[in-house]
Amino acid sequence: MFKRLKREDHDEIAFRVLLAFLLMFAGLRAYLWFEYSNHVPSLSIFIREIHVHHFAVGITVLAIAGYIALVAPYFRRKIAWLYGAGLALAFDEFSMWLKLNDDYWTRTSITAVVLIGGFFVNIIYFKNFWARAWRTTRFVNPLYPVVKHIYARVERAREHALARFSEHFNISRR
Repeated sequence: MFKRLKREDHDEIAFRVLLAFLLMFAGLRAYLWFEYSNHVPSLSIFIREIHVHHFAVGITVLAIAGYIALVAPYFRRKIAWLYGAGLALAFDEFSMWLKLNDDYWTRTSITAVVLIGGFFVNIIYFKNFWARAWRTTRFVNPLYPVVKHIYARVERAREHALARFSEHFNISRR
C-alpha cells in the first residue's frame, strides 16, 4: 500500500505512523460511538473505582515506543505502528487533558487530530515544498544559522552512534 501512495523509502516510517494514527483514531471513535449507543460492551478500565482514560494508555504506549526506539532502532518500521497507535490513543482525548474535564465529544480533540494528521501529511507529501520554501527564505530567516548548526551536529552524532552501534552488534548499515 505504501509503495502505491509514496515512492520514497525514507518516508515510510512517517507513513506508517500516519496510517496507524488514522486507523486507531477512526476505530476508537467508531467503537466509542457504538459503546455510548449501547451496541457494544464497554472496555473501560477501572482501578479502585478510578476510570483510566485511554489517553493514559496512549501516553504509556508512546513512552514504550520511545524507549524501544532508543534501545532497538532496527525495529523502526514496527515501532512506527506502535507510535501511531499511541499518538491516536493520547490525542483522541486531548480536550480532557487540556481542559481537565470529562467531556469527550468536544471539537478540541478533533482539532488536535487534524493538526497531527496534517503535520504527518506535510512530512510525507510536501517535504520538497517546505525544503524549497526554507531554502528561498533562509537569508531573511534569523533562525537559519541556528537550525543549520543544530542539524549538522545532530547528523554528526547520528552517524557516530550508527557507526558505533553497527560495529558493536555486527550489523551492516543500509
